Amino acid sequence: MEQALEDLNDEQRTQLERALSQREVELLDAIGRLRAAIASPAAGMGPEVRDSVEDGDARMMSTLDLTQLGRQEQELGEVQQARQRMRDGRYGLCEECEEPIPFARLQVRPAARFCLRHEEAWEKANPQPVPATS
Repeated sequence: MEQALEDLNDEQRTQLERALSQREVELLDAIGRLRAAIASPAAGMGPEVRDSVEDGDARMMSTLDLTQLGRQEQELGEVQQARQRMRDGRYGLCEECEEPIPFARLQVRPAARFCLRHEEAWEKANPQPVPATS
């Protein structure tokens, strides 16, 4: 049977709280570094002379940085929302059916909002674009 947050033992609760807190710190650090890189991509490099290929490469890298920044900011929001649900006593319950989310799923994805069944339904209703690869 699945476990609700109140059914989790202290060690499990602490493990999930620690995972969310650690991920929040990692994301804040990564977001700060990316924002700094985007704001000053050529800092300390002096004047540059680039051809059109190099300009295209620089624009592509800037786009990739912005995409990564957006993803990390979205994940940070999810982590912060999960921490708020933990404080409110709603953590570990599916937002759709209010059934407990299994501890094993929370270990893999501590910010999970849905049980697997409703996560799949949400993903079908909200498809994410597939990133381009070279």
